[in-house]
Amino acid sequence: MAFSLTKNIFLAFLVFTTTVYAGSCVKPRVRREWRSISEAEREEWVAAVKCLKKVPHKPALKPTFDAAVAQIPPVNPDSSYFDDFVYIHMDLNPLVHFTGLFLPWHRAYVNDFEHALRTECNYKGTHPYWDWTLDANPDFPDATIFNDSPTSGFGGWGNPADDYQVMTGAFADDFEVVYPVPHKIRRNYTARSTNTDPFGDGTPPAPDALWNYFTPESQEALINGYIGDFEGFQTQSEGPVGSHAAIHLILGGDMIGTCPRGLGPPDCYRGPKWTPNDPLFMMHHAMIDKIWYDWQNARPENFWSFTGGSVTAHSQPGLYEKSPTGGPPLLNFGHSMPTDGILRNATVFQVMDTKSGRLCYVYE
Repeated sequence: MAFSLTKNIFLAFLVFTTTVYAGSCVKPRVRREWRSISEAEREEWVAAVKCLKKVPHKPALKPTFDAAVAQIPPVNPDSSYFDDFVYIHMDLNPLVHFTGLFLPWHRAYVNDFEHALRTECNYKGTHPYWDWTLDANPDFPDATIFNDSPTSGFGGWGNPADDYQVMTGAFADDFEVVYPVPHKIRRNYTARSTNTDPFGDGTPPAPDALWNYFTPESQEALINGYIGDFEGFQTQSEGPVGSHAAIHLILGGDMIGTCPRGLGPPDCYRGPKWTPNDPLFMMHHAMIDKIWYDWQNARPENFWSFTGGSVTAHSQPGLYEKSPTGGPPLLNFGHSMPTDGILRNATVFQVMDTKSGRLCYVYE
């Protein structure tokens, strides 16, 4: 009886709080796939991202971890606001991967990136996403997302003789990222993961061609499965043979966190730390968020389903097998997500609903 009463009170609290937040989201923005928006809209997003690269570093950035402990370079005060977003991901890497924060934190992260584009660069659009299921085939390297347009293209694949630096597209010129050292973004098509530790965090290789892990069929099975099972859903999505890792692996270069040529420990530790260097990161994670959104809305049992620990599952041997979404202490809806002084404050609860008021968008 006590448990039932407590549960009813909690559910009533959810309904009340959701109503309060939802009241401020009157007209949610509609996120659309990159290739379904107009050329002008694509150019506006690219221009805003390049603008953010010219906005000076924000002194408000306060790393959570000591740089030496985190095995990352110190904050570069001569960098940009775009680079600040990269640094946040570098610094908070162990808190937001293979923990219960993976999906909610990255949802807030992409949303705050869009907010920065709006407030700093007068971006009027809505953040698009890249539906990589459309490109899940052997012709992946020739997907239209990699076109060479100097105003709206992401560019293609880097030259191996030049450290795989991307030399075409809108980000080829005047877009030098600074972490772990100044360099142009790098991209290296990798059809199959053969590295025994591709992310440098204990992640095993994917045994099949990587595009097989983000096919339409695989994502439909993900969305329609794991009923009420957040842990199962996140594990399949984030895991070593899931769509999240597969996209990072197949793009290589900065998207897998490889070190620029000539750098190695202790100056550079590979891993998923500075992966936001490539603007495709935000498009990729908007798609990861869409898959979660679609799963949430597929069944009532899914919408508020959430569980996971605060200690990354790769922090100790055997923990991933027992707790793939993080070890104890467990997280809850009231947990405040880390911001490093740049991201806006939010609890897990406040980002569970994309129409909550804290967020205000839907997916097409």
